[in-house]
Amino acid sequence: MPNEPPPLLDGAPSAVVVETPDWLVYMMWAAVAFAALWLISTVFIHMRRRASNLTSAQQASVKKDATPDFLKVDQKAREAALERGANYERELAERERAAALAAAGKAKKEPMGMLKMLSGIAAFLFSLFTLLGSVLGTFRTLDQAGVQLSKFDQVGAVVTQHPIPTIICLFVIGYTLFIWISQKKWTEPPKI
Repeated sequence: MPNEPPPLLDGAPSAVVVETPDWLVYMMWAAVAFAALWLISTVFIHMRRRASNLTSAQQASVKKDATPDFLKVDQKAREAALERGANYERELAERERAAALAAAGKAKKEPMGMLKMLSGIAAFLFSLFTLLGSVLGTFRTLDQAGVQLSKFDQVGAVVTQHPIPTIICLFVIGYTLFIWISQKKWTEPPKI
């Protein structure tokens, strides 16, 4: 009879075929595509900055203890150079204060940074949605089939059927959480 549960051997269920909806498989591969776009944009931005010897605004700093080094001491020129250096340091300090105030109000991002951020968020959300949809779809399928498997065994069935999308989804979710925690993103003011 077609509606009979699979036979049990020594109390353990036999291999179960889990039907995954087509839309969920497409969502899994869409998550893989967004993760690839995010990774490619991150690598491209890093390579572009290294090729043009640029540092990001977050990594730039001013070396305040730098002093001019002269081979021949010309006291007038030395004092004038030190005065110019002191004026320049004051100007840099004012610029840093103005930049900090501007950054607190509005953060202006370059278009490629925005693409990187949006693709990262999209990859995270698609990965989270795909993983949850896959797990819930498996639960529903196995509950409808009447097979008595634990939830852990049902998750294992999803992982064995779709290993690559599952690994990529878990990687994107884990990486996003790691970056969020390591950079203390919850302490930053919201950007409007």
